[in-house]
Amino acid sequence: MLQKIKNTLIYLALRSLLLAVNLLPYSLVAGAGEFLGGRFYAWVPKERERALRNLAQAYPEVPEATRTQWAARVFVSFGRSALELLKMFTWPARRITALVEAMEGMEHMRAARELGRGVLCLTAHLGNWEIIPLCTLQQGWPTGAVAQTLYDPRLDMLINRFREQRGLVMIKRQQMTRDIIRALRANLLLGILNDQDTGVDSRWAPFFGRPAKTPVGVFRLARKLGTPVVPVFIARQPNKKYRIYIEPALRLPRTADEEQDLREGARLANVVIEKYVRRFPDQWVWFHQRWKSPPPEEKEKFTAETQRTQREAPKN
Repeated sequence: MLQKIKNTLIYLALRSLLLAVNLLPYSLVAGAGEFLGGRFYAWVPKERERALRNLAQAYPEVPEATRTQWAARVFVSFGRSALELLKMFTWPARRITALVEAMEGMEHMRAARELGRGVLCLTAHLGNWEIIPLCTLQQGWPTGAVAQTLYDPRLDMLINRFREQRGLVMIKRQQMTRDIIRALRANLLLGILNDQDTGVDSRWAPFFGRPAKTPVGVFRLARKLGTPVVPVFIARQPNKKYRIYIEPALRLPRTADEEQDLREGARLANVVIEKYVRRFPDQWVWFHQRWKSPPPEEKEKFTAETQRTQREAPKN
């Protein structure tokens, strides 16, 4: 009962925020998002400390003051993206894509589509990633996305209605494999976020010099269907506009050793994702627990270090 009340309050708060955001001009909404993001940096110490810790381990050579600035700007960027997205709920697709000043590397996407096997668009939680599929749609490329069913059906319907009204084909994880295969055979582009440690089929691959559990479902599909995997990223520029970067399709191996091929796919994915995170370090979600699952050979050491940290933590 308490959870239902909490979910209802969250839903009503979001609807109220949507109403308020839609009454305000875009520039004010974006500024408010940056302001709130900056406040959350101060208000959520757990996520702030995780971001600082992850940055310190990824960039030991960078001065602490610089890493702290990056961490603060991560929250500012995320706040802006979140309120931008709410503002976009009532915008037509053309107005949303007008925020993008350029799409680099479109020839790579055209070449991949010419194969007629669909395209798996590998991306990351960088910049405002929700804008990418709207831009590919504007290019005349049919596009879909795999969506996780949210805990509250009202929120799920609200968010997916926004996507579907702009022409996206939404695929629920419950029917993911069947519907993805159907979409790829229809030569759709499908966006895949591949930069988080979740409970899906994964392998460990280096990311910023540390083993990170990396999803490999996209590489199983590519191997089965011969579908190209094209990395696509978006980042906010100094003028507050966005730019989309399309890389050549990953050169995935297809040998008799499927396991080794999956590991190589994970490695190649992390290489290209790291490239763009290093280019825009203050626009990636450093507060995510990207390295929360140690590889089996390090699990014992990881558990011991965790227990020692807990013992040494100050008691309230």
